[in-house]
Amino acid sequence: MADKKSTNVPVSNFPDAGATALPNKPGEPPFKLSLSANKIEFKCSDDKKPASVFVKLHNPTAETISYKVRCTSADIFRVQPPIGFIKPNETVSIVIWYQNQDKKDAMTKCHYFAFYHTHSDGKGPRELWANAKIEGVRRVPAAFTTATK
Repeated sequence: MADKKSTNVPVSNFPDAGATALPNKPGEPPFKLSLSANKIEFKCSDDKKPASVFVKLHNPTAETISYKVRCTSADIFRVQPPIGFIKPNETVSIVIWYQNQDKKDAMTKCHYFAFYHTHSDGKGPRELWANAKIEGVRRVPAAFTTATK
């Protein structure tokens, strides 16, 4: 299983994976951060062990940004850390797990992860997100494949 720790690392040239197949809803602000994936692909094994994916989120702006990651089903997905801060020109690693249990809706529903960001105002992340104005959003679809042995 993947390491639960996230790390903030300065990065000078971080390529954004670009837009996904899930566009923003009308009126939603565009995503201003860089994300390493435009699809979260889980390689599922027959032994039903959890599958994990590392995603990198980069802050190319000149200010500290707070992020939040939400998923379509907390029953089958876990995100670590789901909220946090990214200093200017730093990158954070986020681990996303698929529980890989016998849940039929995983393969039939259109699951995705929503990455939100807003500016940091000195509050803690949970307090900040209680009333935060979203300044950017990107929805990234989940895909499930069979792991090869």
